[in-house]
Amino acid sequence: MPLMLKARKAALILAAALFAQGLNVTPATAFTWPWETSPDGEEPAATGREGKCGATDLVIVIDRTYSLNVAIAEMKREVERLLRLTAYVSSGDFRVGLIVFRDSIEVRQDFTQTGMAPSDVIAKTRGALRKVIARGGDGGPEASDEAMRTAILGLGPGPDRPQEGRFSGEWRARSKIAVLITDNLPGGFDDEFVEGVDDVHAREVAGLAQDRGIAISAIYVPVDGFTYAPDPRAEEIMRSYAQLSGGLFAKTQTSGRGVAEAIARIIDTCGTNQMS
Repeated sequence: MPLMLKARKAALILAAALFAQGLNVTPATAFTWPWETSPDGEEPAATGREGKCGATDLVIVIDRTYSLNVAIAEMKREVERLLRLTAYVSSGDFRVGLIVFRDSIEVRQDFTQTGMAPSDVIAKTRGALRKVIARGGDGGPEASDEAMRTAILGLGPGPDRPQEGRFSGEWRARSKIAVLITDNLPGGFDDEFVEGVDDVHAREVAGLAQDRGIAISAIYVPVDGFTYAPDPRAEEIMRSYAQLSGGLFAKTQTSGRGVAEAIARIIDTCGTNQMS
């Protein structure tokens, strides 16, 4: 059996075991930001977390339908602290991208330039995120699987690909972290989830990420459209993204609160499931 197939088979076996254990990155205790341990509350004290991830590529891929309104608002409030944390664990060597989706995809920010000052990366990303408005959706499946393909493969718009902007997909860092945030099933571009098709496609996307050393951390917001009735299939697929690619899984409150803390924990562990 070729080495790549053996690795994929091993990953599938591991994923099954992890799913049975029910991985969850969000514990009961509150997250401690590194600078909260310093006397003045600003300059980080030595914690052993400084630079531990090495160079870091971070891409946030977020559902911008209305049901994610609270989660997006929380991200906007906490974006500066999240990126300060990214700078901290990467010793300032990090790039950030931002992709949003509903039934189509919008690349709001390609990877920031290598060598850009951390303060400039933070300012640029903060500006891009503040322009993200949650609206629409009507409770149907969204193009989360295709948005992840854009992030992983570096895709642009096409005749059968409703997408604004192109993402380079030039992942170069030691720590490659993709964070997917949604509350719904994957449906490609047709707003429809077909069992045995769209769930399989999502797992194939996770395999593409694994092949490229990209860890997908999936944050599931347990709200289904405009009703508080989460679909267990959506959670299972979100878990599989993380488990098949070596990332982390987290679940927020039904309102979407807790998304920033989940992202912080993902960044603080360099996006890998070693904490499980």
